Amino acid sequence: MLRLRAVATTERLRLAAAGRFVHRRATKTRRPPPPPPPPTPPKPPQKPTPFTFHGVTWHDPYSWMSDLNDGVAMRHMDVCMEQEEKYTEAVMVASGADRLRRRLHIEMAPRLASDPCTPPVRWGPWLYYRRAEDEKQYPVLCRRSASLHDEFISYSEPSAGFDFQTGKRIEQKLVDYNQEAERFGGYSYEELSEVSPDHHFLAYTMYDKDKDSFTLSLKDLTTGSLCDKPRADRVANLSWAMNGKALLYTVTDSDKRPYRIFCSILGSNKDDVLILEEHNENAYINIRNTKDFQFVTVNIFSNFSSKVYLINAADPLSGMTLVWECEPHAHCIVEHHQGYLYLFTDAPRGGEPVDSHYLLRRVAKDYDSGSNWEVWNLLVFI
Repeated sequence: MLRLRAVATTERLRLAAAGRFVHRRATKTRRPPPPPPPPTPPKPPQKPTPFTFHGVTWHDPYSWMSDLNDGVAMRHMDVCMEQEEKYTEAVMVASGADRLRRRLHIEMAPRLASDPCTPPVRWGPWLYYRRAEDEKQYPVLCRRSASLHDEFISYSEPSAGFDFQTGKRIEQKLVDYNQEAERFGGYSYEELSEVSPDHHFLAYTMYDKDKDSFTLSLKDLTTGSLCDKPRADRVANLSWAMNGKALLYTVTDSDKRPYRIFCSILGSNKDDVLILEEHNENAYINIRNTKDFQFVTVNIFSNFSSKVYLINAADPLSGMTLVWECEPHAHCIVEHHQGYLYLFTDAPRGGEPVDSHYLLRRVAKDYDSGSNWEVWNLLVFI
């Protein structure tokens, strides 16, 4: 009897061990599927071009990418960039990083503001601001009447609907940069944006990747439509004149050097008037309005001097007057306030260099008489 029990016990142990062995073998055979092969990175075409400097010659196979004037090359670049984006997405999926990205997005979304909006800037009777719209890539430039809500918090308080007391819209959309992206090949980048002093027009420049330059557009804020003129490419600066009835702008040459100033009279069928053309290849032109829009300042910088001219904004075609000239590479900012011109500069004084900025003043009505500047404030700005 004892022997039979021992045999039965031994047989059960043998079967149990065999079962564990079979289980281990079965477990080992159930391996996870191998990961998919990594995606193949895109290979842009190679066009070796020889370059020789200091007696050394080498071949650059990707120099064609730098030729921005070659339309075919730029189209190849667009294709290569799309392939790079698809390759990046494929690598993210193959490594499992896309799941991490989704998890981070889910975690961060509740922490982000539900109404992303820039702080409003009050100018005259309006509050100007930019805000984002749901599921859109680019923001929208808007404005609201400041008299309707002096304590502006966000674009949703009060809601962007109507003021039932006055029957007017609370918010006015000025520029939808998502629509601008459709105008300029799916890409929207604004460099300049200037509202006219009477708040009736908006002049702005958008980057055109096909031309590799900034294109000027003018919008009528009353009707919301684009004006037929001025239309110009390679625009670098903007300034208003005649209380919003004229627009001055600078144009760059093929080397992106601002060298021309044009004046466009709004509503006129005549061509824009060339005010200045700088032939010196080392000189650069910059224009800006004084804060009260009484003058347009013209800064001309070169390796030989720094000059500041004034244009009377009430009559922009009356010519320019030189009001300041100094050594090159000096900062020169001219402002007008209550009948005086103020010059903020770090130009050498008495032939001696200075290590800080200082302020000069002169009477504005005599700006074309050659009167001297006087030190107005001894306060030194670092």
